[in-house]
Amino acid sequence: MTRLFAALTVAAAFGFFVALLIATLSARKGQMNTRKAVQAFVVIFLLILLAGVFSDSIVQIEAGTVGVVKRFGNIVGVFNPGLNFKLPFVDEVVIYRTQEIVYETSANPETSKADYRDYEVDTATADGQQITARYTVRFRIRPERAPDILRNLGTEAEVVEKVVKASSRVHVRNILKRYEARELYSGNVEKAQNEIAQRLREDFEKAGLELTFFGLRSIQFTDEYKQAVERKQIEAENVITKQHLAEQAKYEKERAITQAQAEAERQRLERIGIAQGEAEALKLRAQAEAEAIRIKAQAQAQANQLIAQSLSDALLRWEAIKMWNGQYPLVVGSNQPFILPGDLFTRSGITTTAQTQTNAPTMPITVTTPITTTP
Repeated sequence: MTRLFAALTVAAAFGFFVALLIATLSARKGQMNTRKAVQAFVVIFLLILLAGVFSDSIVQIEAGTVGVVKRFGNIVGVFNPGLNFKLPFVDEVVIYRTQEIVYETSANPETSKADYRDYEVDTATADGQQITARYTVRFRIRPERAPDILRNLGTEAEVVEKVVKASSRVHVRNILKRYEARELYSGNVEKAQNEIAQRLREDFEKAGLELTFFGLRSIQFTDEYKQAVERKQIEAENVITKQHLAEQAKYEKERAITQAQAEAERQRLERIGIAQGEAEALKLRAQAEAEAIRIKAQAQAQANQLIAQSLSDALLRWEAIKMWNGQYPLVVGSNQPFILPGDLFTRSGITTTAQTQTNAPTMPITVTTPITTTP
């Protein structure tokens, strides 16, 4: 109705202005024409009113939004994106974005580019450490729940204030209190983040919203706690470094022992290899020498066989004649004759001389009586 009164006021103002203008011009000409002025007022009033009625009966809903139609305070329908018609000056359309909406907390909200900005949340951990949490919430309004949202919560800004802001800040503050500072300081905040997101998802579902993302961007600690943690971290690093040095020394010792054992094993295998090689060489050398002796004996036997086959009695006598030195041997014996050297008889004073002739050999002298010599 407010828009109707506004349209009537504007139409009446323009009509009155045109009628006054016509009346003024007529008075200057000396012909006061009140009828024309009234007609002009009515025409201008109706034209402006009709234009207002036409423009107010058309509503264009943009993509990514939805319109909820109210008539005299009651919700009568929902307009989807596109061109829609309504009762002029009677129906009212409340626009909701169905696109993703971002609510964010930070130390300087003015620098944030989120749709709705707020300050960070301060709380305390389970062990009494003061912290501040900065987080981001992304959500969207369900188009089919838009009438309920308008009926129960109000506009989009009121939805953010009553549901998104209130629920997120309360859950972040209360859930982080269950964790100790060391759990949050180490960066292991995924468990707390998932728990907060689950609580928000339940609250948003009841209100007709859809939670698409929740993230704890950072958790800030006091400077005193940071310094204490850094000191403990340095001490822990020193302990770890000493442990690593001890393990390294142990490893070096084991490596040296392993190398020594490997070297001893290598030398042992080397000695075994050398001994086996020498044994094999000796074996091969003995086999070669035995083979050479066998071959030599076989050749000698073959040579002896050939020599034996080539000997005859005449040849043997001729060889004996060639080897004879022109002297007869001395033979002494009782039952069996023995060949004695000639100097034996010389020492005993007995000298036997055999005359030799150049062309006719002399037969040997045979003595059958034993001879006793004086030493």
